Amino acid sequence: MRAPPPRRPLILVVDDDPGVLDALRLTLGDLYDVLDARDGNTALKLLQAGNVDLVVLDLLIEGIDGITLLERLRILRIAVPVLILSGINTAWAAAAAMRLGAIDYLTKPFEEAELLTVIASALRHSAGAAELWPRERVSRLLLIGCPIGLTAVLTASLAAHARVDSVPADRLDGALSSPDTVVLDLGGPDPGGTVARVVNRFPLSSIIAINAPATGMGGVNVAATALARPTSFRELFAELAASLRPSVRPLPRFSARVLSVMSHVSTHVADVRIEELGRALGMSPYYLSRLFRAETGTTLKAYLNLVRVEAARQLLLDTDDKIETVATRVGFHDGSHLSRLFLRYSGHRPGSVRQGWSGDFPPLSVHS
Repeated sequence: MRAPPPRRPLILVVDDDPGVLDALRLTLGDLYDVLDARDGNTALKLLQAGNVDLVVLDLLIEGIDGITLLERLRILRIAVPVLILSGINTAWAAAAAMRLGAIDYLTKPFEEAELLTVIASALRHSAGAAELWPRERVSRLLLIGCPIGLTAVLTASLAAHARVDSVPADRLDGALSSPDTVVLDLGGPDPGGTVARVVNRFPLSSIIAINAPATGMGGVNVAATALARPTSFRELFAELAASLRPSVRPLPRFSARVLSVMSHVSTHVADVRIEELGRALGMSPYYLSRLFRAETGTTLKAYLNLVRVEAARQLLLDTDDKIETVATRVGFHDGSHLSRLFLRYSGHRPGSVRQGWSGDFPPLSVHS
């Protein structure tokens, strides 16, 4: 009995120009199965159904545009290579698409040979990525005793580069796997005793102690990095960039202004607004939003929501507060508002956290 022929890769072409769709079917049809969508909403439904191996995406399409579609794919953690094929020939558009995970950016009119070469390379790479990705990409970072705002901001900002977990300083006896790096906040009582317990619990981990007293590590002599109190967000981020082991995706190198945004958000999770952020940092909200998106690939509004959702997850894990109370504490209007955004960013309802779900949220940036 003959074995069935191998499945041909399935390519989804997303473009609202019938002429472009016809041309791409002719170019790709001899080598691949081709599926098409004329708007972003239809494309998203097809991608959620699975089986698509690669997407050829125009940026200017009906419904949700190409940039927004890339954001939705990342939020929903749909890992499919996306090649941009657009009539927009600007550095900003290309940079924004690449930061959101696009594998390449080609402009119309396109060269058939170049298009086929890029697609073939992407499919070869993605065939082996599933096995290598989890092992090579992710460092493990454990935050101990850190404020919820700082925890939420670091989780959102480093999600493409590290698996971030957190635990109160008094819960070190739980089932915790050994991390690559520990960030330990020494702002509480008995810093020396806390350091000793962390060193005994994770002897092979790198330790960064923040808000360290004048005695450094609380009088304990260990091989660790101590950042004096009050530790700035910029100090901590620079130390993390040096400490986290290299990964497939390079660690982010955010500008001083973007780091200032993250620092401010970490201490004002519940009440920060884009207009207030602009005033605090001396920039117009419009300019600040454009700067943040150009550098991170994520809108400032989406980032604030993601940080608040992560802060809510921490409160759901660490307190017995009702969902309505948690929503108010992190700056959402009510429990329904929190539930909608929690589902959007995690794929789960808030109540699932207390039922044992501990999944990851989407990465902020996939490029430095």
